[in-house]
Formats: sequence, structure tokens, C-alpha cells
Amino acid sequence: MNEAVNLKGDKLIVLTEEEYRTIIEDAGDAAIAEQAMIDYERAPSMPSELVLASLNGELHPLAAWRKSVGLTQADLAAAAGLRPATVSDIESRKIDPRLSTLKALAKALKLGIEDIVD
Repeated sequence: MNEAVNLKGDKLIVLTEEEYRTIIEDAGDAAIAEQAMIDYERAPSMPSELVLASLNGELHPLAAWRKSVGLTQADLAAAAGLRPATVSDIESRKIDPRLSTLKALAKALKLGIEDIVD
């Protein structure tokens, strides 16, 4: 960006077309995100560092959601009617859980099953 001055002495900012389009795109993205926050006020959310850890495979999605709501493995297991070892084994990818187990975990976290599977 460059600065300029018009004949009245007002400062102007000169942008390239690419810089302008980037600003407009960013503003549009921010507006979409803000509207989504309004529309889905009660929807669960996850801090970006947990999202990234889950997306790159460092953290099982179940663990990411559990941590984002502040539950321990034991807390989640109790809420889902499971053994803590089951939650641990799923999060460490030692077992592939049954559908009934996934349903119980998703219900306890108020999520869809698709949110907590690898």
C-alpha cells in the first residue's frame, strides 16, 4: 500500500487491485464467520489448536472434542456409561469402537457421530 494526498490535502491510501480483492475477501470471510456464530450460538466449538491437532492426526477427534469441553476421560466415560479404559483406547486408536459406543459418546458430548470419528 502507498499513501497519497489529494488536492485538498486529505491523505489517501492507494491499493493494488490484488490488495483490494484480498481485503474484500477477508471482510466477506469475517462476515460469514460472524453470521455463523449468531446462527449457531449454542453449537459446540473447538479452539483452533485442537482443530489443527485433530486434522493433522496428532489428536483423535474424540480427544479434541473432549478437551474442548473440559472433560477428563473418566468424566466422559461416566457421562456415556462406559469404562474410562474404553475412552482411552479409542483416543489412542487401539480399538475401533462399536456403533453403540460412538452413539453414547456423541450423545454425551452433544455432537454427531461424524464429529468424533477418525
